[in-house]
Amino acid sequence: MVKEFVEFCLNNLDLIRYNSIPIYQSLSVCIIDCVYSLRAQYFDSTVPVVDRYAAKYMDGNRFATGDTLDDLMNNITTAGDYEAFATNLLHNNQKLARQLKSQVCYELARKLKLLHINMKEDFQKFYSVELLEIVIGSVKGIGPACLNYLFMLAGDPNRCKPDVHIHRCITEACGRDVTDAECQTLLTNAVTILRNDYPYLTVALLDSIIWNKYQVRNRNH
Repeated sequence: MVKEFVEFCLNNLDLIRYNSIPIYQSLSVCIIDCVYSLRAQYFDSTVPVVDRYAAKYMDGNRFATGDTLDDLMNNITTAGDYEAFATNLLHNNQKLARQLKSQVCYELARKLKLLHINMKEDFQKFYSVELLEIVIGSVKGIGPACLNYLFMLAGDPNRCKPDVHIHRCITEACGRDVTDAECQTLLTNAVTILRNDYPYLTVALLDSIIWNKYQVRNRNH
């Protein structure tokens, strides 16, 4: 299956011209992008939410440094509550697991703060990836795809987000779909082989290349 997938990537993906995933400098924005990307159209829904947050609290620059998890939690609290923050500031009342995504963001930030994580650098340098995964996964509404995407946004090059685009690509390449866990394994093994010709390639970058190709095709249909 790995061989089939590698051949598909070589023949159908532009591994030279690529757009990497957003390089956010503030962990607060990583969380907002991650949570608001779930079950949503990324460019029509997620990006406007991130931009509204940045316009209010980050001088309009979503790639700026300095906005911490303390800031995110305080901004939600100061707005009044989860609903006021979602309605009046983000203009987005989408839910996960029957709760507002703004509440999911707050709970995720709160639990990371319990680990003394406040900035992106704290997340990257945390001593136990396993503990991070347990804590993140304990937040209601956060599943494996969201967990992996948060790691990607925070700078982990060895993760993929097994969303609908990745699954569609794998199905086209191999004639069958796989589980989310198998997506990670398949892309990891494929990148090991593809690096012979594309030494800069990472799992996160291959994910981004696939995502960009398939989301563009999906929008054009």
